[in-house]
Amino acid sequence: MSFSLERLQPGPLPIFRRTHEALSRFGTRQDKISAREVAYEILADPFATLYLMYSINQRVSERSDAEVNTVEHALMMHGVSAFLNTVRNWPILENIPAGYNPRLYAAVQTITRRAQHAAWQARDFAVLHSDIRAEEVQVAALLHYAPELLLWLRTPDQALALQRKRRRMNEAEAEIAVLGDRLDILRLKLLGTWYIPPLTLDLLSPQHAERSRQVILTASLEIAQRSDRGWWDEDLMQAYTALSGVENTDIDTVIATVHANAARVARCCDWLQSPPAATWGPMIPGPWPPEPDDDEEAPAKPEVVAAAPAAPVARPVKPEVVVEPEPSICPMPDKNVFREAMKGIEAHLDGSYTLTQMSAVILKGLHTGLGLKRIILAMITPDGLRVKSRFTFGVTGEDALRHFEFELGGKDLFSQMMNKMQGVWLNEGNRQKLWPMIQPKLQAMLGEGDFYTMSLYNGEKPIGLIYADRGHKVDETQCGLDPMTYTDFKMLCLQSARGLSKIKPAS
Repeated sequence: MSFSLERLQPGPLPIFRRTHEALSRFGTRQDKISAREVAYEILADPFATLYLMYSINQRVSERSDAEVNTVEHALMMHGVSAFLNTVRNWPILENIPAGYNPRLYAAVQTITRRAQHAAWQARDFAVLHSDIRAEEVQVAALLHYAPELLLWLRTPDQALALQRKRRRMNEAEAEIAVLGDRLDILRLKLLGTWYIPPLTLDLLSPQHAERSRQVILTASLEIAQRSDRGWWDEDLMQAYTALSGVENTDIDTVIATVHANAARVARCCDWLQSPPAATWGPMIPGPWPPEPDDDEEAPAKPEVVAAAPAAPVARPVKPEVVVEPEPSICPMPDKNVFREAMKGIEAHLDGSYTLTQMSAVILKGLHTGLGLKRIILAMITPDGLRVKSRFTFGVTGEDALRHFEFELGGKDLFSQMMNKMQGVWLNEGNRQKLWPMIQPKLQAMLGEGDFYTMSLYNGEKPIGLIYADRGHKVDETQCGLDPMTYTDFKMLCLQSARGLSKIKPAS
């Protein structure tokens, strides 16, 4: 049974039915949809990501030496409306033979879960590292798994053989035995034929393993791989240690962030049948159930492994409150304004802006750029004892939130956040735990909706805090906060901290 890389060369790819349905729903309002909203759905599907990146870079390479490294950029180059019209004709995975075969389909779902997990970890830690092009690392994490997905799709015999060999020998030996070379070498060759640009290939290359972005990517891939079957793997500590060094934070914080990211990606991608890594969170160390029969002559069996016994984890339920709906229009994010805000802050790190000028750029980026409605830039008071609202946007004179303030050194949520630069997205998944940590006076100000908040630091010195939401009373199904906006929110907060630390002293 010989293997040929030619069988994995560029060509039409199927996408998951769920991806196709999500993109089709956008078609009814394609004139108003943003590239970022469409990118969110594409980035959950490695097949869709690979084919979009291939198609746009193939077209761009014929005209110039430019390259496209993110899904959002690819959509803007293609045109959102044009893409949504084109994607209707893309084949659906569940409608082709690979989707009918239980074992092949289960394997594809397992790898897709792993890719989603790695991509989520990579993007979040890139953001925490102040990487304003974090999506490039996210895309690289997804494309890392493209060769294996193509194997299951195009050459299932080799994919099954590789799976069996890996259980009997180390990965490199198994890959050479089945594929003729190590997968990390074949990966770069294969992705090159798919017109994946040099920057992304460099991220995936072992030759640049010492660079910060590569450290983040490698650690994220390692976490996704090793947590696939549980969180007690001792080798996970190597990935945590690597991230701790890059992010300049303690390992406990890294571990907490990793676990939170695993839970978030599990909730946001719950349409796959394969269990996510977060499923194994409650488990304790112990032997894993035996693998399915590896007899070469045995018929293929679905590779869905039952979970080890563990108490089910109940999702917190937000208490129902009978209120009259507040008539409002969901603000549409404008990515161009977001970028302008990031660049505007960068351009004035020379101290040429006053506090008022810098805050105006920040508030515009949060409101128009990210579609956030009520925004507060709170700063430490001159006596150094409190954090108090200094600049606001979308907070009316009647809204109690304009009086937002809290003491430093307290035990409530906001006070604890000021111990270091960190962000919180209060939502349905953590409300039961975090809401009681907020003092009742602030609870009344904030209302029932979800919110983002992040503390701001200048080096090791706290500056203040940014709070943002989409309204006091908001329909979360229509105007709710989302993971990609949270990532962009943290990026803008990191940039804001840099800008506020360089403001021109008041005359």
